[in-house]
Amino acid sequence: MNTLEFPTILMIMLCRNCTLGGAEKRYARVFEALVQENPKMPHRLLISLSLLTLLQQAGLLKQCDDHLIIVDPPTGPVALLHCVRACEQAIRTYRPDVIHPLLTGIYLSLPSLLLHPRIPLLMSAYSYQFISYRDRRILGVPIGATLKHLALRRAMVVDALTHPIRDDLIARGIAPQKIAVAPCSFTDTSRCLPAPHKEKWVVFLARFVDIKNPLLLARAIPLILECEQEARFFFLGEGPFQPELEALMERLRVADHVTIHFEPQPTRILNQSSIFVSLQSEENYPSQSLLEAMACGNAIVATDVGETWRLVDEQNGVRIPPTSRALSDAVIALLNDPQLSEKQRISRERVLTEHNPERFFKYITKVYRRAVQGTAT
Repeated sequence: MNTLEFPTILMIMLCRNCTLGGAEKRYARVFEALVQENPKMPHRLLISLSLLTLLQQAGLLKQCDDHLIIVDPPTGPVALLHCVRACEQAIRTYRPDVIHPLLTGIYLSLPSLLLHPRIPLLMSAYSYQFISYRDRRILGVPIGATLKHLALRRAMVVDALTHPIRDDLIARGIAPQKIAVAPCSFTDTSRCLPAPHKEKWVVFLARFVDIKNPLLLARAIPLILECEQEARFFFLGEGPFQPELEALMERLRVADHVTIHFEPQPTRILNQSSIFVSLQSEENYPSQSLLEAMACGNAIVATDVGETWRLVDEQNGVRIPPTSRALSDAVIALLNDPQLSEKQRISRERVLTEHNPERFFKYITKVYRRAVQGTAT
C-alpha cells in the first residue's frame, strides 16, 4: 500500500445469538462512513446474517451491499468451524491492509490472524475486556480472557474507548505505546428530533442483564408514582431478566404504567420522553443509548460510576448512587424542575457539539493509518 493512500479494511462482526448493542451500532456506522468516504475502495465487512438483519432494522448498512460478506452459519457445533473458515476465505480473497475484528469475531478470526502475521490487526476495546465472572473456564483457565489477551498482544494498535479502559489494559500487560484513546463516542442524530412538548415518560433502553440494572428502575416505579401518577415508564430492550422484570411489574401492581418491548427505532419514544435513566453498574460513558437519549432532548438520571461525569452533570441531569430511593427522588425532582426544558436542551447540545460522528471518524481513520505504519502515538 502506498503510504499516501488509505488502507483497505476488513471489519469482522460475527456473533452467535446476536443482540443489538452500542458497539454494534458504533462500528457499523464507522463502516458506513468508510464506504461513503470512497465507495470504490474495496473495504469489506464480514458479518453474521442475524446481526445484519438487526442493524438494517435500525436503519444501518442499507447502502453497503457491495461491501458486505454475509455469513449464515448452520446451527450446532459446525457453526464455529463455518465462521472460522469464512474468516480465512475473506482474508485470502480480499487481502486487506488492516483486519478489525469485533464481538466474537475476535475469537473466530484468531486462527487466521495467526496464519497471516504480516497483516496489521486493529483491536477495539469498548468495554472492560477481562471480567472473570462472565468467562467460561476449562481446567481453571479463563478461555475468553486468554484469547482476548493473545489477540491484544498480536494487535498493532488497540483502539480504547476510554482512559480507564486504557489503564486496565496497561495493568494487564498491553504495551501503552500501542493504545490509542478515542476523544469521544457518537450516535446517529438524524432521527433525534425532540418533540416541542414532552410527555412525562421515563425511558430505560438497554439489554435486560445484571450490569444494566433494569430492576433498579422497576423497584423505583411505585415510589415515583406516589408523587407523579401521570408518569409512564418504558423498558426498551430484551434479555434474560425480562421474565423477572414482567413478574415484578405485576407484583408491584404498576404494570398499567409500564411498557416493555424491544424497539428497533427507539427515537420514536425518546423524542417524546422527558427523562432517560442509565443505570449501569460499571460505566455509563459512552453508552450509545445514553447519547441517543440526550440527542433526543432528555434530561438524564445516571449511576455515578466510571466516566459518567463526561456526559451527565447538574446542567443536564443527576448522578446517583444505585438505590431505588435515590433514583425515585431524582426522577421526581426532574419532573418538577422549572429548568427541565433547559436541561433537556443542554443534553442535546452536548451530543451535537462534543460527541459527533465526524470527530470520531477523524480519530478512527488516523488509527487505521497507524495500524499500517506500526505506531499508535
